[in-house]
Amino acid sequence: MRDRRELLTALALAGAAAGMPAAAQGPAAKTAADPHAMSMDDCVTLCVASHRSCLTSARHVLEQPQLNAPAELVALLQDCAELCQTTANSMVRGAPTHTLLCGACADLCAACAQACDAYKNDTVLTLCAVTCRDCGAACGHMAM
Repeated sequence: MRDRRELLTALALAGAAAGMPAAAQGPAAKTAADPHAMSMDDCVTLCVASHRSCLTSARHVLEQPQLNAPAELVALLQDCAELCQTTANSMVRGAPTHTLLCGACADLCAACAQACDAYKNDTVLTLCAVTCRDCGAACGHMAM
């Protein structure tokens, strides 16, 4: 009986032989070709976590007037949440455009993390910055 790694490698090689791009071969192909690469499932998980964190943070900012956060921060958090969700959905569907969305998500997550970093004393926004940074790194990898 073949072990899992042999099976994944065989699937990736079969897809490559058929002329399929790596994105169309699914996450198993990427993992089999480069065992250090992040799987698409891992990236989806990080996008969903960032989506949730950004929405939670937007609500938190609105409920904490003492933060004196500008309306632009709430808009940025909401935009980041929506793009993370859209990006995750595209990867789950196996959409060929997921790499474009991943590139945009990486950029927006970086901007969101930077904006949240301005609130070092706020644990919710600090956590959001970390979550967005992780998602952005994963999406940046998927966009390549």
